[in-house]
Amino acid sequence: MYSVTICKVLMILCVLVSSSHAQEADAVNATATCDFSIQDSADLTLNCSRRNINEVPETWPEQVNSIDKDGHVLITFFNNTISNLSQLPSVPGKRVAISFKSNEIVDIEDDAFSNIEGLVYLDLSNNYIAGDVLRSEIFQGRYIDGTYASIGLETLNLGHNDIHSLDRYLFQHTPHLTRLYLNNNPIEILDHVTILALSSATNLEVLDLAKTDIDSIPLDAFRGLTKLQQIDLSDNRFVTVPESLSLVGESLQYLTFNNNPIVELNDDSFVGLTNLIELEVGENDYLDEVKRSTFSPLVNLRVLHLCHNKNLRYISHNAFRGLKDKWTLKEVYLDDNNLSELSTDLMPWNKLEILGMTGNSWLCNCDLADIVTKQEAGTKFQAGEIPYCAAPMRFSGAYITNITITYCPSLDTTVAPQRGFTLTDLKAKHLIWSILGVAAIAAIGMLLGLFVNAAKSFYNKRIKGQPIRYINLHADTRFA
Repeated sequence: MYSVTICKVLMILCVLVSSSHAQEADAVNATATCDFSIQDSADLTLNCSRRNINEVPETWPEQVNSIDKDGHVLITFFNNTISNLSQLPSVPGKRVAISFKSNEIVDIEDDAFSNIEGLVYLDLSNNYIAGDVLRSEIFQGRYIDGTYASIGLETLNLGHNDIHSLDRYLFQHTPHLTRLYLNNNPIEILDHVTILALSSATNLEVLDLAKTDIDSIPLDAFRGLTKLQQIDLSDNRFVTVPESLSLVGESLQYLTFNNNPIVELNDDSFVGLTNLIELEVGENDYLDEVKRSTFSPLVNLRVLHLCHNKNLRYISHNAFRGLKDKWTLKEVYLDDNNLSELSTDLMPWNKLEILGMTGNSWLCNCDLADIVTKQEAGTKFQAGEIPYCAAPMRFSGAYITNITITYCPSLDTTVAPQRGFTLTDLKAKHLIWSILGVAAIAAIGMLLGLFVNAAKSFYNKRIKGQPIRYINLHADTRFA
């Protein structure tokens, strides 16, 4: 009986051992079947996408190790089933990019990337990574002379995960980080430790916070980020443009602010953003008004996207107040709003290079005709993107560039010179009419005086002069 039991145990052990060997073999075979692309021993691409790989390989295929030390390497494990990201084997090459996008990663081991000194790009998006999984030990380099070295990571994509907060020391070993993508994470609130983490990435140039459900950014969130050039705040819950952006106003060049529940843009919206080059404000369903001096702080703006705001009906003619004499805008896109009219002096239309106005219900009146023809806005439309008239009925459906309104008045802007009044300007008819006027006023005054005297005399004689009669009730028999 004992012999039978021992045999069964040995069989089970054999199955387990063979199973583990089979898994290792599968991992090796999986990477062995990856696609290679090598160019001049300087550029290598290892494509391991969609190979049903469930763990990181312990060694790379020989082709990876043959790359030149100054070469560029791209390794992608896109769309596999890796859940635990263990330490990766060494990769030669001066600049290495690795993607684990769209796996099932829930955990990352310490020193996961310490063997890859040239790692500059890492994509961990579309996984199940929580904030507590992310810690500085993941990104630390080799342990040398009692300290951990830094890695050369420049771009880190953490989008589409389950991150609520960041560890304050997360970027301790990534001093070269310039691009950080946190989009599509349920952050909701930029808490104190997350702000400390962000502010420690002092070389950050690009920050993506789109679809993170935040509605405010604390004033000190960007303190120290003096190199930040681009930020995306789209698809959040902002009701105003955050004031904290002014802290990075000297460096910020690109701002994307789409799909937020803002109602208006005003003179406080972009205060301090003096070096902004491109602004995109679109798909904001509640935005209905752009007020006076909204864009006045943007003295270096080159491109404005104000599109797809379905309720935007009004843009103040002073929205660019103070900028018209120092005009920098080259491209203005006003497509797919709810606009019907624009002021002729909204902007110097002839100084634009590209103008987009399609998808609005334009009223083809004299102002629009002036903008399109006299101010040459009609020459700024791109091919196939000429807007139509919606009203009046006789112009409906016609290109606005084909409309000529002959009855539009031409205002004379010249001013006649003024001169002083002299007695020589008086003529005989002027004197006659003046005398007749004075005589008429005197006659009317006399008649009014006579009427007043007659009324007073009538009052004194007939009303005021009647005596008061007293009746003796005892003597008068009518009351007996």
